[in-house]
Amino acid sequence: MVIRELIAEIKEILRSAGIEDYDFDGNCIAEDFLGLSGTQLLLNADEEADETSAKRAVKAAEKRAAGYPLQYILGKWEFYGMPFEVGEGVLIPRPDTEILVDTVIEYYRSPRKNMRIIDLCSGSGCIAVALKKNIPEAEVTAVENSSEAMPYLVRNARLNDTVLRYIKGDVMNGALLDNFAAPENVGEFIKFGCIVSNPPYLTAEEMSELQTEVGYEPKYALDGGLDGLKFYRVIACLWKEVLEDNGLLAFEAGYHQCGQVAEIMRKSGFYDVSVRKDLGGNERVIFGFKSPEKEDLA
Repeated sequence: MVIRELIAEIKEILRSAGIEDYDFDGNCIAEDFLGLSGTQLLLNADEEADETSAKRAVKAAEKRAAGYPLQYILGKWEFYGMPFEVGEGVLIPRPDTEILVDTVIEYYRSPRKNMRIIDLCSGSGCIAVALKKNIPEAEVTAVENSSEAMPYLVRNARLNDTVLRYIKGDVMNGALLDNFAAPENVGEFIKFGCIVSNPPYLTAEEMSELQTEVGYEPKYALDGGLDGLKFYRVIACLWKEVLEDNGLLAFEAGYHQCGQVAEIMRKSGFYDVSVRKDLGGNERVIFGFKSPEKEDLA
């Protein structure tokens, strides 16, 4: 079978299964399994495809047609112009999350004394790695609870030549703050200039109606509790203890949740809370600054 015919077969398998982006997905599968770039596929369209590679490509197309995520099939996906390894057990990086990274990078364009950044619910590490790559002088700590996701986090930092600090633990557990105890001041914490997080935020109803593809992604990285807001409540209240006064807290949330998350932040002691829209024009990122703690004058 020549390459042109193979690509046509792959795309037809996807199209017949109702895959909306069958043309894009088909090209990605062909490029990956044949080991050729898009340009090489065109230039060599009438050459014979390697039989073993062709069979693997067709099987991959059939797997994609059944709803398996393209990103997991390829084993790697791009985020912020960088490659990230992905697979079952770790959330797939999405373009809308780049707006969250943009927000933090813009914050650090002005001179900042505190260059410590902490990424909560880090997953694949896409946020932490992108921030370290674009703010090289920053000390970035990535916190992740999943034993399945942690290896991806570590490998992706190495893949993109970045050095992170890793902490494994549940951000909902206050005991995790002990990792940031100030060595010289009992009862005090090492302070960060920025906390960033893309936590699980799907509601119970949304979890029950997941699309086939999303259903393959880890539930722990999606489930935000009954109303999808439990992580925001805990992070805004608990984790502000390690955020310096006037430090930045930035979240990603569902487009219908931003107003609620903004209110949670205000009630938790954050000011100048703002919302940014994603590439599709939906509200996606909420950020604000920690109000300075009032000194006890008694």
